[in-house]
Order: sequence, then C-alpha cells, then structure tokens
Amino acid sequence: MDFKQTTMIKIRNLLLLLTLILFSSQTFAQQPAKAKKPFSDAVHAGGPLFVSGQLGLNSLVQGRDSFRDEVRIALGNVERILHENGLSLKNVVNVTVYLKKPKQFDVFNEVYMQQFSDPFPARTCVIVKDLVQHANIEISVVASSP
Repeated sequence: MDFKQTTMIKIRNLLLLLTLILFSSQTFAQQPAKAKKPFSDAVHAGGPLFVSGQLGLNSLVQGRDSFRDEVRIALGNVERILHENGLSLKNVVNVTVYLKKPKQFDVFNEVYMQQFSDPFPARTCVIVKDLVQHANIEISVVASSP
C-alpha cells in the first residue's frame, strides 16, 4: 500500500469513528420518555389531598445503601408532591406505611420522628409480604389544605 491509500483508509476510519461517537452521544443524551402511570401522584378531593404510595427508590440510589436511606427518600418523595400542591408535611393528617420486615419498624420510627412532630398525624403501619419494585417501604398520606 502506498502513502495515499494508507492515508485514505485512516481518514475513512476516523470519519467512521466520529460518526459512531456523534450518534452514540445523541442516543445517550436523550432523556427516556416518562412512563405513563395508571394513577396520579396526588388527587384533591374537595379539601384534602390524597398522595399515592411513594417508594424509597430513585435513580441515584438503585443499590439502596440502607433502609434508613430508603425511608428518607420515600418521605422526600411525599414532601415533594406536597410542595407541588402548596402543602408541607405539617399539613399531613394521616399516614399509611407498608413495611416488608417487622424488624425495620424501629428504624422507620427514628426517621419518621425527624420529619414529623407532635401533634403527629394519625398513622397505620401494615407489614406486607412484598412491595412493587422490590421496595422495603411504601408511604401514602392524606394532607389537609390550610
């Protein structure tokens, strides 16, 4: 092969590589379409706001460092939805908690008491066999409008 042929092959390979990089970066840069859920995160029913069960999962903590982190994330999700609706945790009047393991109840209470204060909302805690997406906790709330 002479110099001209070698140079042409290198240029072609470089162009192919650049094309691959360009199209790959566009594919990875695109945000995935948000999945359509067959439910609302929250619904106003007259005065109260009913917040759907929130899991302690998020895309940054897929490995779930600890149950404590999972509780914080679930409560954070609840808090975010409340704020989107002009409310806060102080407006919560009822909490329903689903736990997979009874031994996690004390840890849940520790985190819960950092978020809520006296007078505490009414609360129900249910131990379940399993939760969606392999979560260890799901929390739903009812909040009262001010």
